[in-house]
Amino acid sequence: MHILPFRFPAHAGAVLVAFCLTAVGQQPNPPAGSSTAAAPSQAAPSAQPAPTSALDDQWLAGVASLYYSSAKSGLNAFECVVHPDWNSLFASAQKDSAAAADPRVSLLNTVKITLHGRMKGGSTLDWTPAQSQDRPLDPDSVRMLGQMRAATESTLEGFMQFWTPFVNGSIVPIRSAGLQITHSAAGHTIYGVQSGTEVTEIFNNGEILQQFNVKVNGASIEFMPAYQSTEKGLLVNRFVARIVPTGASPGGVQEMHVRIEYQTVGGFFIPGHLSMEISRAGAFNFMLDGCTVNPPDH
Repeated sequence: MHILPFRFPAHAGAVLVAFCLTAVGQQPNPPAGSSTAAAPSQAAPSAQPAPTSALDDQWLAGVASLYYSSAKSGLNAFECVVHPDWNSLFASAQKDSAAAADPRVSLLNTVKITLHGRMKGGSTLDWTPAQSQDRPLDPDSVRMLGQMRAATESTLEGFMQFWTPFVNGSIVPIRSAGLQITHSAAGHTIYGVQSGTEVTEIFNNGEILQQFNVKVNGASIEFMPAYQSTEKGLLVNRFVARIVPTGASPGGVQEMHVRIEYQTVGGFFIPGHLSMEISRAGAFNFMLDGCTVNPPDH
């Protein structure tokens, strides 16, 4: 049985969310940045954070106004039925073009999967296999379903941890207090430290977010986002996440490429199709439908 190595460092997403909601802004709302190609990496400034600057506060407010914010729009949660493309997953993971005939695909297609997306964290996944009294599953099928459930949960919950801060408004701080903000002809850099976690945000001179980098306990995550224009501001529609564990060799670096196509439900933007390619693992494609927003139990 091939075991797919879809494993996201849960602490990494949690650190990103926590830092965005406290250190880089101490705020419940403001939005994320936009653009296409990523800028070259920059070393974090070494100087101590400057005192709060009214001009920097004004600049931050202007930057925040450019981007879509689910918090300002009023989106708290959503629920969708998830349809993974199991054929492409097995084909990409096993480099096997004959995966369409794989009997595991037929079995997996009988599972009902529901994503409970929570914009403030704590997203979960329901995994409900079809019940058959006449033909109980053999041990290999039970084991395979358990492995694929773990892989799917890890992938989608990891996506929610990484995606949410870029759309809920918490990427751009609302105050410059405790941050070092530098401006130059090439662009703008925000740098902050909270409880040993370093965050560096790099914007180009058009105030478009090029990189969002997190370092904690020797590990680092480098995000390179891109955005689409909407009537409510710039909305992240793809990103590359480069995850470097503590003490990792070049072969231990994991890279994730994500594309998001949105659907509008109740006037809110939520994912409708996710395309995720993960180094040394495979490609996961998800369609999301039957969605509701702000369910009463969120």
